[in-house]
Amino acid sequence: MWLGSLRGLRVQLMLWTVLPLTLVLVGVALFGINIHQRSMRGLVEELNARSARLAAKHLSDGLAERTLLLKMIAAAPDLYLDTGLEGVFDGGLARVQANGTIKETFPSLEAWQQRPLAELLFPYVSEKANQPDQPIFSPFFVDPISGRESLLIALVRDDEIVVGTVSLEQLGLADIAPGPAEVTASADGAHSAGDETTVFLVASDGRVIYHPDPRQVGQDLKAHEGVAAATQGQSGATYHQEPDGQELVVGYAPVEGPNWGLIVQEPWEKLLAPAMRLSLLAPLVVVVAALVSGLAVTFGLRYVVRPLQALDRQATRLAWGDFSETSEPVEGVKEIKDLQHTLTGMAEQIQRYQTGMRDYVATVTTAQEAERKRLARDLHDETVQSLIALGHRVEMAQKTLEKDPQRARQRLAELRALTDEAQQEVRRFSRALRPLYLEDLGFVPALEMLAQETEREHSLPVSLSVEGEVRRLPSDLELTAYRIVQEGLSNVIRHAEAQAAWLTVSFEEAALTLRVRDDGRGFEPPLNPADLAHQGHFGLMGIRERAMLFRGRLEVRSETGKGTELWVILPVAL
Repeated sequence: MWLGSLRGLRVQLMLWTVLPLTLVLVGVALFGINIHQRSMRGLVEELNARSARLAAKHLSDGLAERTLLLKMIAAAPDLYLDTGLEGVFDGGLARVQANGTIKETFPSLEAWQQRPLAELLFPYVSEKANQPDQPIFSPFFVDPISGRESLLIALVRDDEIVVGTVSLEQLGLADIAPGPAEVTASADGAHSAGDETTVFLVASDGRVIYHPDPRQVGQDLKAHEGVAAATQGQSGATYHQEPDGQELVVGYAPVEGPNWGLIVQEPWEKLLAPAMRLSLLAPLVVVVAALVSGLAVTFGLRYVVRPLQALDRQATRLAWGDFSETSEPVEGVKEIKDLQHTLTGMAEQIQRYQTGMRDYVATVTTAQEAERKRLARDLHDETVQSLIALGHRVEMAQKTLEKDPQRARQRLAELRALTDEAQQEVRRFSRALRPLYLEDLGFVPALEMLAQETEREHSLPVSLSVEGEVRRLPSDLELTAYRIVQEGLSNVIRHAEAQAAWLTVSFEEAALTLRVRDDGRGFEPPLNPADLAHQGHFGLMGIRERAMLFRGRLEVRSETGKGTELWVILPVAL
């Protein structure tokens, strides 16, 4: 009797229509869940990798700035240590002899005598004896003067060591690496139990040198995901499985200088677990499978995928110096909004750092240009005049020589030619140190002379075109623009293998736009401007830094075999 019921229309409809459709819906739901999860993991992984790179870049730049200041102090032994550097080395500065004798200190000798220099500094001095330009970074320690966790940065020059003390608070490490409210130790000692992101530093041997939980300092994390790659100079993101089954998203990046590795990790389930739990209900409730799957996909697209893509675009623009993008709100789940809040805070930190860096570089550039101007004036007013006087004396000697006058005239004529050549060489040297045409004739005539000299000395045809109404700009802006064009042509000569180059200067109402184009071999420009120095494009890095002094920006357009074009936009204050 029950066999007959199976052959009924209602059962047949269930078996041949509803059941196959249900199975298809379940399959589609499972397939969609799989694709959805992979997409989410990829986007979150990329975002964590970018966060780690930005944090590591911020820390690397802070260490590089202080290393450069130490090199300047070491190169100027008469420079007083209290010349406004407490804002960079809040723990003070000192000059120490190789035998441990403290020569000069700031703020006080007593303060430096309380610091364990013999333990923190001198074990590493012998390693850098043959590398005078390589900085020494001490282990982190609690400064007995300020009571704050600090770091010693030192530079060995001859028999003297210049050392500065900077706190982690001054470096901004406490801002980019906030500790969770409550931290517990896992099996490998690197997991935060709170809701906040955990950020920690490891040395080149894999030991933890900084962690929000002081109990984790000294732990060996060589086997932890991302640690080995970060200490080898690589950056990226991966996943780490905890013994309790929790999965962590791990971003890692190297900190240049001390060869540290910076690790950023957070629980994966904190980001996407709610959406994934809703999606996994589909196999259990067949009738509601399609609705749940549709809702989950819609939710994921609207509140997870699209916000993460928006954050990805903001992070990309942030890498190129466009800080206004991060101010636009991003809709989505709470974790994504928290990520945007973190990204915005990081952008503010970087912007503050760049403001300080611009002031510093502007000071250094002003000093360099003043020195060049002085050298050019001395060479022009003294050396050239001396050579001219020498030429007059040679002429007088030609008239008074009586013995073998023919041979004497020949030698004196040669001497006269050498003197004239020396005069021309000194004048060229003077023009290279300071573009006199820029001061005397203006920006555009100076570029015309630069194009002519480049074509004459390097056999590279250079065409100059000017757009807009030509006007004089502030002298520091004109000098920066001239140096940018000069460096751009230098890159063409050294690297492009070009047959011709074109310069375009556009005078706009609120900006000065410079374009340097060539028909050379071209190259693949990096997506992230931080990779310019890593790939050896130091000339482009210098152009970008000069542009950033005036809140400008650099755009590189190039393809292999199709030449290169540099766009530099410099805002002009109205």
